[in-house]
Amino acid sequence: MSHTIKLTQQSHWNNLFKQWKLPLYFTKPALHHIKYFVDGMLSTGFTGTLTDIHRESLQDRDRRTLSHFLSHGHWNTPYLKRIVQRVAFQQIKESAQQHHSPIFVILDDTVCEKTKPSSQATHTMQGASFQHSHLKGRHVYGHAVVQALLRSGDQVYPFATERYDPEGKSKIALACEMIQAVPMSTCWTYVLMDSWYPSSSVLQTSAERGFHVISGLKTNRIFYPQGIRQSLKSFASYISKSDTDLVTIGSSAYRVYRYEGKLNLLENAALLLCWKEGEGFDPKQMKAFLSTDVSLTNEEILSYYSKRWAIETYFRTAKVHLAMDRYQVRSAKAIDRYLTLLMFASMCCIYDGQGSLIDGLHRYRLQKKQDMIEYIYDQAQSGATLAQIKTQLRAA
Repeated sequence: MSHTIKLTQQSHWNNLFKQWKLPLYFTKPALHHIKYFVDGMLSTGFTGTLTDIHRESLQDRDRRTLSHFLSHGHWNTPYLKRIVQRVAFQQIKESAQQHHSPIFVILDDTVCEKTKPSSQATHTMQGASFQHSHLKGRHVYGHAVVQALLRSGDQVYPFATERYDPEGKSKIALACEMIQAVPMSTCWTYVLMDSWYPSSSVLQTSAERGFHVISGLKTNRIFYPQGIRQSLKSFASYISKSDTDLVTIGSSAYRVYRYEGKLNLLENAALLLCWKEGEGFDPKQMKAFLSTDVSLTNEEILSYYSKRWAIETYFRTAKVHLAMDRYQVRSAKAIDRYLTLLMFASMCCIYDGQGSLIDGLHRYRLQKKQDMIEYIYDQAQSGATLAQIKTQLRAA
């Protein structure tokens, strides 16, 4: 699009970037590219290609400049990550203080599946390997991405994202770094994770930050009821209905056995062994949950843990609507920058819409459609021909 054309959203991004002080750390060409990526990624029809971004952002530069920006451009990627962290934490902290609710740090990873290249391929996608997919229950080829979200009430913001490199830091180490990056505050803070993450280093890092942990637990974990060392699965076979309490979370009811005391990794914690009401007490059907905050009730522990589901919906939205797993760039540097820009675009969308990512996307796309209609109308009113408008909008 010609530089003389201004849409409402373009001016909006310029003002927002100034508010976040991006011009202090990025050159004008870099800011233009960041704006193009944000607009293109959030637009209807984005499928993960740079061609889509070039088309949807209506920029007048050659499409190859987008590829160069990802692979070779001189811009401060770590600072863009810090911008996301600063804005996300500020928004979540304000929400927590306003509603007197805790801050939740939600950790998980997902696999961006790719096609395994043939042995004859000369230019393969860097950093890809076989990763376990929880969704498919088997190993698939692609990139594993570790993600942290911040949540308070219904507000959910992306906070950090890192591609896991099998030859680099472990997923646990990346999770610890993300926890360390969360600022401490006067708000109660809980780290939520599934049963793959509650290792000694994650628990220790969380404790050092003053955060409690609520997580799922694998049923082979060891604890010490009445001083006897045994696994959760073995102990579960001795539990009967009279040993449990009925807990209702939303529309679901559970039978819950509560243990407080020593675990292998902790001197004192609350442990919940849960079964769905009416389905018996088969150890194979049991779900186990850990809370380092023993002051919480059973209802509070399970209710807080349910907040973790936000990261599953985030991954689904990011993959379906933002092409998180459909990028086609090949170098590790370009992939990492793509994921950073996608996280930044998601944060912008949520900040702008003051709601969930999917709600923000619907609102943004509707507003962009309205802006385009207004632009066409204004151009027609000012005497532009249909051919000129088509040319300006790359529809000729």
